[in-house]
Amino acid sequence: MNSVRDTCPKCGLKYKMEPSFYFGSMYVSYGVGVALAIAVYVLTLLLGLDLGIAGIFGVIIATLVLLMPYIGAISKSIWANFFFKYDGEIAQKAKQNA
Repeated sequence: MNSVRDTCPKCGLKYKMEPSFYFGSMYVSYGVGVALAIAVYVLTLLLGLDLGIAGIFGVIIATLVLLMPYIGAISKSIWANFFFKYDGEIAQKAKQNA
């Protein structure tokens, strides 16, 4: 789930950039993780769960560990969208060639 193809099978767009490109996705992953942790914290408060500080911390850690593969994949997609732009013409050509 966490692997990235080298190129697009339809249009041949090169996905993999230099290795340092993925350092940026680590920063995005940190932001997504923090946002998710805050969301879990607010959700426990809204549900009125009286878990205490250690319990809430445990729930946040468990959620982050369970969702780690998805956080990594989403972070790579978010970071890549800063550099790769969708081009409708290329998509149409790829669709016609398929």
